[in-house]
Amino acid sequence: MDTRNKIVPLDQVPALLGTTPWLAVVGLFDPLTAIEAKRLAGLARPDRKLLAVVLESENALLSPEARAELVAALRDVHLVATAKRECWQFVMPHRADFQIIEDPEGDKTRSAEFIQFVLNRQQSAAVSAGRND
Repeated sequence: MDTRNKIVPLDQVPALLGTTPWLAVVGLFDPLTAIEAKRLAGLARPDRKLLAVVLESENALLSPEARAELVAALRDVHLVATAKRECWQFVMPHRADFQIIEDPEGDKTRSAEFIQFVLNRQQSAAVSAGRND
């Protein structure tokens, strides 16, 4: 299956949910790291499907479309939509079998940790290269 088929416009989400229970995970996924992939896998359950709502952000490392494609590639994610931070709530259904998880502070922390990891790796590489000259 082409995982890009999992990516749908936000306004189509309610019509695609059917009667199955869903969990929507809303976040930046910027970037999608192994830790974030494990987090999503840990939220998956056989009795409900997983929707990822990828939020747009001016400060993101990757475009929302690129992040949506990465999230859609995860086996446990059934549907992906991109959304503006201030708009996604208006489209989500209000029903007992539809849950939402949003963690904006966690998103900021995970992105900052990734950026710091990359900077540390580059600094280590530069120091190592300097020793070999």
